[in-house]
Amino acid sequence: MKTTLIAVLALALAGCAIPAAQAPTLSILVDLDPASTDRTVIIESITADRNGVLYVADRVSGNVMRIDPKNPRPVVVGRMAARQVNGQNAAPNPSGMAFNAQGDLLIAASAYGEIQRMRAAELDPARPGVAQTFATGLPGANGIDFDRQGRLYVSGGASGNVFRVGPNGGAVETVATVDRFSRTLPGGAAQQAIVANGLAFDAAGVLHVADTARGAVWRIGFDAEGRAQRPLLWVQNAALEGADGLAFDARGQLWVAVNELNALVRISPAGELTEVARNGAAGPLEFPAALVFVGDIGYVANFDTPRRVNLDAGSTNTARVGIGASIARVTR
Repeated sequence: MKTTLIAVLALALAGCAIPAAQAPTLSILVDLDPASTDRTVIIESITADRNGVLYVADRVSGNVMRIDPKNPRPVVVGRMAARQVNGQNAAPNPSGMAFNAQGDLLIAASAYGEIQRMRAAELDPARPGVAQTFATGLPGANGIDFDRQGRLYVSGGASGNVFRVGPNGGAVETVATVDRFSRTLPGGAAQQAIVANGLAFDAAGVLHVADTARGAVWRIGFDAEGRAQRPLLWVQNAALEGADGLAFDARGQLWVAVNELNALVRISPAGELTEVARNGAAGPLEFPAALVFVGDIGYVANFDTPRRVNLDAGSTNTARVGIGASIARVTR
């Protein structure tokens, strides 16, 4: 995709020029809200099972849906229940999702500050199961990922905390904290304060943390005893403003869903950035919040929040020109 002169200058000032990249092919795999231009379906995350079948969770209905890329028709296989929070009805607001080694699906319920689990046998289109509490005490629960020992790591949003949960759930510990920070969004009407968002482990066991507020990625190493080292700022760049979901491809390159810019950015192991895709509100990227790789194909969850680039021309609160809640497919 072409980069505007303003963006080029901003990137140069940020100290890391982004080279041109051969544009991948982006397309919509499935429209999850075909009957409406409003946000009657809202997805923030995506994952895949060991067979390459995709899963998303709808914040509106609470449905957990399975989508086979070869036959991309959403099928409800489970659900997350609403509950009372501080005397008010609240939806779970599912965010990060990941499968454990047993095939159970773990989902961050950000509104409840917990992780919920659906066992493999409960992911059943004939009799959809209901997610159950797996771990609590996780305020701001957002991105999740497993380490090689099967321990679950959870990001804590604006607090900057990174939590760890054992393979059997239960007790939660805070293993690291990214310093708090807040950025005023263009126009001055809102602040972005989420400093611990998407999580992804590389092959060496180093945890990468998306910092949405700074437009950055942090790295957290661990010693032989599993103790976290102090988070180190790895890459910060204007092209990462809105950094959200993270995923490594088969070549060991980190891909970042940059929600505010409707963009995908790739970061090499050496920290070199390449903007591989970017578009306006019409899509196919519409506030991309998370991505997952199945082989060499990437799948992106479009959160479709009306903010910054993902706004209709001249609008301050709508983003209806695109397809809305959907999964975009990225091929090279």
